[in-house]
Amino acid sequence: MMDGSLIEGLVNATLMRKVIALWLLTCCLASIARAQATTIALKDGKAAIRKTFAPRKKADAHFYHLALRKGRTAAIKVDSNSVFLSEENECGVYFEMFDGKGKKLFLGDSPTGIDEWEGEIEETGSYKIKIYMSCLEAFTLAELQKKKPKFAYSLEIIIK
Repeated sequence: MMDGSLIEGLVNATLMRKVIALWLLTCCLASIARAQATTIALKDGKAAIRKTFAPRKKADAHFYHLALRKGRTAAIKVDSNSVFLSEENECGVYFEMFDGKGKKLFLGDSPTGIDEWEGEIEETGSYKIKIYMSCLEAFTLAELQKKKPKFAYSLEIIIK
């Protein structure tokens, strides 16, 4: 027969494992929800989105999905203000565009905060736009948490 304290210890250990598993699941779901993309619905071939971006981690970004058809021309523009996080670094908002297979079609690198891309769509599918802050890598996580950078940006899309 088992001692009562041994059984109590096993029950407590099992309970602790369940609590830890629940905590890990909650953390994972929260991080997945944070990374979910917004699907852009075009009206008459156009969309305009205005958002505020306040990254708190180096991996923070806004993601958008856009369904495009082969042979159409897409014009995408991201316009944002710049902000100084320190005397050495000026940060801005940039965007990247990926096709349905994950191939990068455009990498914005404009220091003015205005990035534009226009091109013919080569394949019908779901395209992804990633909007992010340019200089996050220059800062530690603690610096980002302390400085709390914030950007306003607009995303304009025209499909012809």
